[in-house]
Amino acid sequence: MKLKKLLSRDGFLIFPAALAIIYWFRMFVYGNEIDLVVPGAVTFATLAAMFILEQVFRYKKKVSQKPVIARDLVSTLVNVLATGTVMSAIFVPAVLFFPEIFFGRTLFFGSADQLGPFWLQLILVILLYSFLRYGVHRLQHIVPFLWELHSYHHGVTDLQASNTFVSHPIDYSLRNVLPPVVLGFVGFDPVAILFGAGLLNASSTLSHCGAGLHAGWLNHIFVTPEVHRWHHSASVPKGHRYSVNYGVGFALWDRLFGTYYLPMENGIPLQPDKLGNPAGYADEGNYLKLFFLTRYLPAFMRPTEK
Repeated sequence: MKLKKLLSRDGFLIFPAALAIIYWFRMFVYGNEIDLVVPGAVTFATLAAMFILEQVFRYKKKVSQKPVIARDLVSTLVNVLATGTVMSAIFVPAVLFFPEIFFGRTLFFGSADQLGPFWLQLILVILLYSFLRYGVHRLQHIVPFLWELHSYHHGVTDLQASNTFVSHPIDYSLRNVLPPVVLGFVGFDPVAILFGAGLLNASSTLSHCGAGLHAGWLNHIFVTPEVHRWHHSASVPKGHRYSVNYGVGFALWDRLFGTYYLPMENGIPLQPDKLGNPAGYADEGNYLKLFFLTRYLPAFMRPTEK
């Protein structure tokens, strides 16, 4: 009976089990033939696993995403299949320019050996990667132009697998493409990057799972759906100016910088009543309007509404 409860929606084993399985799958498949033959195979398999969890463990405050499913699909295909490739081609030369000019080499450190043993590099990768993503994400809420790009992602009215990759490509790339490029520029062992960044990538993707699961003490380490829903709350919690829970995969920096927020009642995390853009903008179902940022175009340039 005790095991059955732990495996229920209110138990604490499903989330860590899902995270472990997704992480193992991503590490096992990454770079294998299926991942090379079928672009984005790992990501799409992860989304499929999240979708199954959402059907089995339904979230009681679930909001249907059917009206914007076409937008979700297009945005997912663009960001999973194209954005990384295109933006990496832009970021890599730009980032490598600096060590080449100032150090006469393409890496900040001449070799991975200078960064210490593998276990230390693994820890450093996790800390630096999570810090970079936290910092970029927080800036995306503070800098007006970056918020204009990022605010479309906050239009979603529920966290679900289908809208995990709903972001403007530039917004998405700053948070998800630039940090790995910086890790490579530092000179870490590629295997340390694979396993360290891979853990946080698995966690950050799973944070958008719409299943009604409790993560227990893992809420204090990882950005779980219970934690991430507060970041997407339509009302910013009192005492915070822009948002809360900026961490992407890892909750450490939120806790250190005072931006962690997860209210509890009788030992159970409370969840926001409504998700959405804090400015009150409705979710944009037209991907082209999202892509061209038509909300911010002058009136004479906006498409005529019928």
